[in-house]
Amino acid sequence: MQIEPIVLLPSDLTRNICKQFGVGPNLFNAPDASVQTLADSITPYFTELESKDGSRSVGIPLLVHRRCSEPMFSIANAVAYDHLMVHAKHSGKSSIRECLGPSTWFDISDQAEDKWCPEEGEKLLELLLKLRTKTAPPDLFIVTPFTTVGDRVRKLINESHILQSWGVQEDYRWLFERVGTIHTMQGREAEAVIVVLGAPSKEQNGARHWAGSKPNLLNVAVTRAKEVIYVIGNKTQWSEAGVFRELSESIR
Repeated sequence: MQIEPIVLLPSDLTRNICKQFGVGPNLFNAPDASVQTLADSITPYFTELESKDGSRSVGIPLLVHRRCSEPMFSIANAVAYDHLMVHAKHSGKSSIRECLGPSTWFDISDQAEDKWCPEEGEKLLELLLKLRTKTAPPDLFIVTPFTTVGDRVRKLINESHILQSWGVQEDYRWLFERVGTIHTMQGREAEAVIVVLGAPSKEQNGARHWAGSKPNLLNVAVTRAKEVIYVIGNKTQWSEAGVFRELSESIR
């Protein structure tokens, strides 16, 4: 339940291409199909995982989880793995957690400019300023479901000059390696993750529903964090966005 393959062509077109060449679209057509689903389909050893969307077969499931401390482990286990994973990681030391406190949801109810909420940006800067006492750049990612929000976060950090206080030599590189959409962080890990949700307005329910309708985005976002996670956004609105209800119940 990681991020699905990104396909730029319309699904109707790719399905028709499959049919033209006699290829079963249900088995081979991305984003529903991937190297993972193809491998799962041919192994004799598998398990069935249940979810609100039905059952799916997973070949040789690796159920022992060693990356994330709580609450990240339990969130991912609930939304994506039917509570089958076994937690095998002891909570480690975290200088970021010592500075900012335990995993927290910072509830921001301001309005948005497009999906960007300026007050969420102010809270992010407040957290980053607390980390200025560190002598090296903190090991963290700043992620968001939306490209617009990611762009505004980069601009905000760049104009704040916080990176210079951390001794970052290549500002541009840091901003694009450490700040971005959840899609860009797949396969990576850091001590801490700050999630800037955006789309806080009641009228932006469609954007929130897109992000929370499947477990993939949330699963990838929380499991980038090894020790601690911070969420910035409108808790009232996002707690009604599909799997983000689990996030709101797990992080206070």
